[in-house]
Amino acid sequence: MKLPARLSVLFFIGGFVAGSSALGYYYYFVYSPPLKAAEHFMADMEKQDQRALRADIIVSKDIEEGKLHEPTDFELRSLLSEPFQRGRILDQRRYEGKSRDIYYLVYREPDGRVYALMAAEYKGRFRIVIPEVPMSRRHRYLWDYTWTN
Repeated sequence: MKLPARLSVLFFIGGFVAGSSALGYYYYFVYSPPLKAAEHFMADMEKQDQRALRADIIVSKDIEEGKLHEPTDFELRSLLSEPFQRGRILDQRRYEGKSRDIYYLVYREPDGRVYALMAAEYKGRFRIVIPEVPMSRRHRYLWDYTWTN
């Protein structure tokens, strides 16, 4: 029994709509929140807005164990004392830690060096994770990262 061509086209369109909806859901609810947190962080750093930055970052003593805390005034001042140039997010990688999922945002600085910005969900929203002890010699907010594809 041969199906009419019109029915095949309708199945194709239905599959395309379902796939597009699934990809849109994935991007909006899974992929996008860490990127939005990074965008807010970079905008706050450019504006030197200490109050907004306090809401957009958390400080980690040990990110694997989930030892996170709100930034102190001293930590915010030392973060804002560094010069900041907006970089670019190249990729996003998810790591399942012991206590929470951690998102590595592969970050390229304007000079071409590659680091990681870390994002994690904390108290219901994504925030950029700043190491308590600087992991990068370049900037306090960056984590050393080895770029592999």
